[in-house]
Amino acid sequence: MNPRLTSPIPMVLFTAIPTLIGQFGMLLQRVDYKSEKSSQPPMAAYDYVVVGGGSAGCVVAARLSENPQVSVLLLEAGGNPSPLSFIPLATPFLQNNPTTDWQYSTTPINSSDILLGNRPLVWPRGKGLGGSSTTNYMIYMRGNPQDFDQWANITEDPRWSYANVEKYFNKMEDYHGRYERDGNYHGKNGPLSIEPLKYAPGLENVLDAVKEAGFSVRDLNKHQQEGFSPIDFTQKRGRRHSAYSAYLEPILRRRNLKILRYSHVTKIHLDSKRKATGVSYVRKGSPSYVSAKKEVIVCGGTIGSAQLLLLSGIGPSKHLKSVGVKPLVELPVGRNLADHVITLVGPIILKQNGSVPVSSMPADVTFSSFNDFAINGDGPFTSAMGLMVAGVTSSSTSPGWPNLLYFILSLGIYDGLGAAIDQVYGSGNYTKELLHPFIGQDAHFTVLSAGKPKSRGYIELLDNNPFSKPIINPQYYSDSGNQDLQDMIEGYETIVNLYENTNALGYKLGARLAKIPNCAGYELRTRGYYECAIKTAIRTVFHPVGTCSMGKIGDPKAVVDSKLRVIGTKGLRVIDASVMPEVTNANTNAPTIMIGELGADLIKENFH
Repeated sequence: MNPRLTSPIPMVLFTAIPTLIGQFGMLLQRVDYKSEKSSQPPMAAYDYVVVGGGSAGCVVAARLSENPQVSVLLLEAGGNPSPLSFIPLATPFLQNNPTTDWQYSTTPINSSDILLGNRPLVWPRGKGLGGSSTTNYMIYMRGNPQDFDQWANITEDPRWSYANVEKYFNKMEDYHGRYERDGNYHGKNGPLSIEPLKYAPGLENVLDAVKEAGFSVRDLNKHQQEGFSPIDFTQKRGRRHSAYSAYLEPILRRRNLKILRYSHVTKIHLDSKRKATGVSYVRKGSPSYVSAKKEVIVCGGTIGSAQLLLLSGIGPSKHLKSVGVKPLVELPVGRNLADHVITLVGPIILKQNGSVPVSSMPADVTFSSFNDFAINGDGPFTSAMGLMVAGVTSSSTSPGWPNLLYFILSLGIYDGLGAAIDQVYGSGNYTKELLHPFIGQDAHFTVLSAGKPKSRGYIELLDNNPFSKPIINPQYYSDSGNQDLQDMIEGYETIVNLYENTNALGYKLGARLAKIPNCAGYELRTRGYYECAIKTAIRTVFHPVGTCSMGKIGDPKAVVDSKLRVIGTKGLRVIDASVMPEVTNANTNAPTIMIGELGADLIKENFH
């Protein structure tokens, strides 16, 4: 049945979602505090203390506690995932919500070349068990084999080559995606459920256009090459399947694993030999300390892990002294910050051809479609912002190694869409004003990213207060050769050609790129126009990595060695996205979970 033929759910119910998420968050915290009275209090010492229950932390805690002779404490600053996080359609409302998100922001993006100018960017990071895997858009992408071979070259450790990490991807997967029949390249019966795209008006038109434009429709997780594919998602029966759902929820009663929620770690303690002996944390406003008999394992993510190491005296001594932290170990913590900068190409206005919908609209979201989701795990409620197709291509400077990343959204324009996008990205009223003339029209958008950026930013402490937000300066488009911008221009040209110059989209659906008012001085479809469009509204797709980069001993960029041990210390590791020396040309959640799997094996190898 076409959902548009039934009664849509009133929009007022959707505007109440952020409030509901906040109320659920407060309720979960009260329930957790009350449950303390009937549970065992934490011990004074554990074999392993895991800091952060995010995408990697869930994996590490679950894998280490498989050995019943080992005691594991997991400290998480947030609580359980919001019940609404399991509905993919609710994803945009989870970001920037204080109960589910850390609410980080960058320094103002204030280059004179950036027309929007002097505005911090919002940097959502999931807060709670599962971390960003409970608030992200659930895209499952491994990356290019050359990405991981590059890690192996940087670390001089073949364990990080794709030939080795592929088995960890397979180990973690329970794959039921679009390419399920090609069983040689995907795992079965692993913890993490992966399912195919289930709702995408206009999908077949896009795939036909891809072929017309000379690209292949291929499995981007099968030795990634240039091409496009319907997206596989980390979902189970159409519901979000986060690292928490996959790794922790099934083992919550495991006796040798203790999980302390709402526990904000403030410092790692090192003895005179630079061995990590334990951590300080604050829970319910009260400070506590716990010892680690074997290791402290930091899994706080690219921002949180760097901040905690810096607060503990591990980092650039000049910076630490400037904020009143005693330097203990000199390392480039917080440097080498890489992220996927994006531009939103669109709206690309479409004309419906016949009665078949070509983009998702609020009219699709009905009581009938909710029943379809609840009973069958299908329909519009399984869709996050209309995401349907991912693609990777190579710019002229990177033949054979894709360095551009695309996510195509089937998203018709309705009153409130622009404001929702601005809320996610912190872009004022920019998108709201851009989309207003097109309300009611079918449209697609493309998130275009420099998948292998050359630019590097940094994270620093604002002060020595562990509850202060750190300084985040991504320094987008700062590479000396200006290559990131030139690559993005080529990517913009690729998308415009895909939509306007193909029969499937350009002729049949009349696809046309709407002009950005700020770039009215440039002729549409010229490099000058594309550069203006890219710089007008700089955004991110939230894939920060690299602030605790791994490398070989003596590498001036390295914070951890190839076994993820913090250089110059003992009994201290970092296991999360911050250790990636280079970002993958893909969504970073799957590689982060893989790092958790491999990192847990490194620890077991050392002690067991």
